[in-house]
Amino acid sequence: MSSLVLLVELTIDPNQMEAFLTRARQHRTNVLKNEPGCRGFELLVPVDSGNTVFLYEVYADQAAIDHHMETPYMKQYLEDTGSMIVDRTRKLCNLASE
Repeated sequence: MSSLVLLVELTIDPNQMEAFLTRARQHRTNVLKNEPGCRGFELLVPVDSGNTVFLYEVYADQAAIDHHMETPYMKQYLEDTGSMIVDRTRKLCNLASE
């Protein structure tokens, strides 16, 4: 069975970009430390867009994603960054390179 990828595109309030990245890095550390079902988690900032961030998260399966979404630190991250995010688009993908 192939892994699942959450590809999340975020538009960040330009005045909140550094604060968002700091908080997102903390969240990434929590996820990688505490979730064995998370196989990778990267923050990407396009070179040509100052207020866009992509989250590239690889999970073993849907159960790992479900667990991720219910963790206390995920809920806190959403609360902490909610006012920083102008728009969010989320795509669930199969990792076809496996």
